[in-house]
Amino acid sequence: MFNFIENIAGKRDFFIYGTLHFDVYDQSNKNLQSDITLDATIVNLEHFFVQIYKPEFLKDIQIEFNSLTKTTYYKYNNYKVVDISAIDVDYIYEILKTIFSFLSSSLFTIYEDQENLTLIPAGAPFLKRLGLEPTKISVYFDKDSLKKIMFTTDDSTENITITFDKFQILNLENQR
Repeated sequence: MFNFIENIAGKRDFFIYGTLHFDVYDQSNKNLQSDITLDATIVNLEHFFVQIYKPEFLKDIQIEFNSLTKTTYYKYNNYKVVDISAIDVDYIYEILKTIFSFLSSSLFTIYEDQENLTLIPAGAPFLKRLGLEPTKISVYFDKDSLKKIMFTTDDSTENITITFDKFQILNLENQR
């Protein structure tokens, strides 16, 4: 885990290939399972490319976002839409910073097990007494790489899992 953090510190270019797996229940208690497989390339933490492979009805959708020009390109086959965003990227960074600050605050208890982390709300027993299901976040590492992030609860079989089949640091500094 620490090797992974050490390896990505200060890096700005990444390639990620993985799957978002949803195993949830709808309001009628019907089990719904769905996977979204995609890859993402991040260049200089400013230019983002996403290619969707599964499910079939989303296959071949491409999204490209340039944070410098605030331009988003949506592509599907020969169809292309361009959107100039009014969203300030600084807000996105602030949201991410707030999320990481929140997760590292005393509101969560962090357990370390070999190369894995588990984050549990500090007041989980109290939340359970209120009839709420606190979400547990498990982060799995394999040697020097991030492998999986899983969102679960103790009282349900529902989960959302992000699997990283490939998490690669790109060396594009010389190409800029």
